[in-house]
Amino acid sequence: MNSPFAQAILSGSILLAIPVALLAGLVSFLSPCVLPLVPGYLGYVTGLSGVDLQKQKRGRMLAGIGLFVLGFSVVFVLLGGAFGQLGTLVSGSRNAWITQLLGILVIIMGIVFMGASAGSSGTRKSTPNPPPGSGGHPCWA
Repeated sequence: MNSPFAQAILSGSILLAIPVALLAGLVSFLSPCVLPLVPGYLGYVTGLSGVDLQKQKRGRMLAGIGLFVLGFSVVFVLLGGAFGQLGTLVSGSRNAWITQLLGILVIIMGIVFMGASAGSSGTRKSTPNPPPGSGGHPCWA
């Protein structure tokens, strides 16, 4: 790890780590794999087409984008905090049984994912896609 970015993050200086994280996020956002998807996401989240945007409905688009980002942020912050607390609970020599139990759970989930469990051979009907708009609910669109 002789990279200056890795050293800045591992040194513990949060003032240097935040700009590095923002730069990494910007680079990944501008990548050719993500950037072409942005118009489709914006159209789905807001429920607006290109014609609607030409009619100056940008406030609705910004509200939809803001709610979308806020929703993802809340979910991932809560999940990060929960798994961080779980990690502090699991770490330690006296709680080794929890690590073994979670390892068995991962193995079982892998077997189910491969389709080797009983009852996974049947087909399942998926639910229809929600309508586009804020929250995907017709009353909110």
